[in-house]
Amino acid sequence: MKNQSEKEILPERKLPFFTGEVSQQDYPIKIPKKTEQPRKLEISDIERINRFKRLYGGCVCDALFLCGVVDTIIAHTIKPLREHDVIAGRCLPIKWHSLAPETHLSIKEKNRRIKEWEKYSSPQKLMHEAVFPGSVLVFDTGGDRQAAQFGEMSCRLAKSRGCVGVVNSGMTRDAKYILSINDFPYFTYGTTPNAYGGWRVIDVNVPIYMPGHLRYYVTVNPNDFIFGDDDGLQIIPSPLVDEVLLKAEEIFTFEEKERELIREGLPIEEVYKKFGDL
Repeated sequence: MKNQSEKEILPERKLPFFTGEVSQQDYPIKIPKKTEQPRKLEISDIERINRFKRLYGGCVCDALFLCGVVDTIIAHTIKPLREHDVIAGRCLPIKWHSLAPETHLSIKEKNRRIKEWEKYSSPQKLMHEAVFPGSVLVFDTGGDRQAAQFGEMSCRLAKSRGCVGVVNSGMTRDAKYILSINDFPYFTYGTTPNAYGGWRVIDVNVPIYMPGHLRYYVTVNPNDFIFGDDDGLQIIPSPLVDEVLLKAEEIFTFEEKERELIREGLPIEEVYKKFGDL
C-alpha cells in the first residue's frame, strides 16, 4: 500500500473514462479486468452499425482495452479494397478450404455429395441463406490464397439479403465491380482473377480463426461484432458490443473537445496539464 507522500507525487487522473482500477498512468501497461456486467442497449443492429461508423479505430480499441480486451485485432495484411472505407456489423463467420481434399474423392463419394447437396443445398447456398440484415461475412480460408474465394455476383447476392460488408482472409476477384456497389465495404488479403483450382465452403456460422496482429489467431464467434477502418480490423466479443460502443462514444466526445482546444492554440503546458500524455 502506498504511503501519503507517494500518493501526493502521482499526477491526478486526467481522463474521465479511465476507471479507478486503471489510471491514465497505467495505460497501456496494466490491463483492466474484463467487464463483468456490461451495459445493454435496446436498439437494432442497424442503429449499432450507424453509431459505430461515426467512430474510428483508436477509440474503439481504447474502449476494448477499458473492457479488458487487448488481443482481438486482426492482422493488418487484410486491407480495404477502397481506401477510407469503414466496416461495422454482426459477424457471420464462414469456414472455407481449397479443393485439394477433393482431388482423391471416389465416384461413390462424389455421387453421395451430389445427393446431399440436392437434399440440403450446397454449402455456398447455405452461406447466402444464412445472411441477415446487419451481417458481415467473415471468411477463414485456412491460409489458402491459390484462387479467389469471392467475387462481385456473390457480393450483390449477399447485399440483397442485408449483408453490410465482407472481410476475406483469402483472395478476391472482380474488384472493379465490387467497388461499384454502393455502401458495401470489402476487406481482403489480396486480389486475383483466378478461380481455377477452386474452393469450397466447409461450414457456416461457426467459430473460426482469423490471422491476428498481437496473437497468431483471433477467434471469431457467431454474433461477435466487427469494426474496421484505415487503422485495421477489430473483433468485439458479443457480450461487450454495447459496452464498447458506449465507452468509445464517451472517448470520442472527450477527444472532440480536446481537438477543439488544441486547434485554438492551447499551450503545450496546458495541454499536458489538462489531458496528460496524448
